[in-house]
Amino acid sequence: MEPLEPVPGPIGPGSVVEALLKKPGQVVYELSAGKSAGRVVAAILVVALAGLVAFGLAAGSFSGGVQWWAAPVKITVGTLFAALICLPSLYIFVSLSGANIRFGALAGLLAGTVALSALLLAGLTPVVWVFSQSTESLGFMGTLMVLAWLTALLAGLGFLRKGARWMGLTRGFHLHLWTLMFLVVTLQMSCALRPILGTSVDLLPKEKRFFLGHWAKVLGESAQSDTEGGERSTRGVE
Repeated sequence: MEPLEPVPGPIGPGSVVEALLKKPGQVVYELSAGKSAGRVVAAILVVALAGLVAFGLAAGSFSGGVQWWAAPVKITVGTLFAALICLPSLYIFVSLSGANIRFGALAGLLAGTVALSALLLAGLTPVVWVFSQSTESLGFMGTLMVLAWLTALLAGLGFLRKGARWMGLTRGFHLHLWTLMFLVVTLQMSCALRPILGTSVDLLPKEKRFFLGHWAKVLGESAQSDTEGGERSTRGVE
């Protein structure tokens, strides 16, 4: 197991990024036993905001217009709000697992989880941008965004599991249940704040939907649109 030690040098977004990516034990140490926990959490939030906004801008570039600012705002606010509403249940589930972790330290771990996920999303932003500029398929772009989101969030949740074990967690069953719940909450949040990729006369939806039902509807409409576009293109060649 990686030794727990303080973050070397001045604490800021740069040093926190280095620690999250290379030596996460340093972040865990500062959150649990260090005297600089406040500065570490502040730097973590800056990293999280920057990564989420970057990913949101790539998403907004698909449709342009109002989505240039709406998509980054929705992705950033939705992610942070999902983490906030799931924090109390995380504390309860971790406590049921027998770990004696302070609420503040656990909140810092969750913030670090979001920040690491945001870093990975920022790393995937160029890939998302390339496809946003080269395809008009909403179904494909939606699938790409979801895959990027799940990949980044699952990697970020790995930091949460490691940190909880370093802080005394011995049984992981309850944490696994919470992880599944958090994933579902973030996906439903994306549906509740739609549209993030496409366009609409309304900034927020007026109709309630479950995210799986919404995805099925969008993919079906996208496939029909692509088919009709292909038929028109074929007739034009003839």
